[in-house]
Amino acid sequence: MIRILLPLAIVAAMYFGPMYSYEVDNPVSGREEQAMVSGEQFIGGAVNCVRKLKAPFGEACASNAEINGSKTPARVMSLAASLAIGAALIGVLGLLPFVGRLTSIVTLLAGLGGLAAMGFFLVSMMGSNVGLAGVQWGAYLASGAALLTTISGLSGLRGR
Repeated sequence: MIRILLPLAIVAAMYFGPMYSYEVDNPVSGREEQAMVSGEQFIGGAVNCVRKLKAPFGEACASNAEINGSKTPARVMSLAASLAIGAALIGVLGLLPFVGRLTSIVTLLAGLGGLAAMGFFLVSMMGSNVGLAGVQWGAYLASGAALLTTISGLSGLRGR
């Protein structure tokens, strides 16, 4: 059951959590405020395609989010979210006793994919104007969920 919930936790953290914030001038109050950018802008297209029961690949499911003019972080995060959704779906089949090892391998790959995507996001943020100081808790939560998913996949390979 944990191999179903943890990959979905990666997707939920990537989708609902704030990924970074930046300062904007408020013309009404005349002060600087923090504008949050949620993960929906990065993986929203892929999640919408999955909701419509379409494969989350191609330009129809691509996101328009950019960091330093590059859409690559959004594409990597969408790929990791798609892998995590696939791992959760295969995890449902893993409730059958003879499919258990396959789900552990896919769960491990989903966790490693989530870690790689969030690592790429953080490296991309290093080179942006916002920097690492603007990274918010959603990115760290998604990284933590990916680490737990990796540990769960490794534990399943051991037979637990």
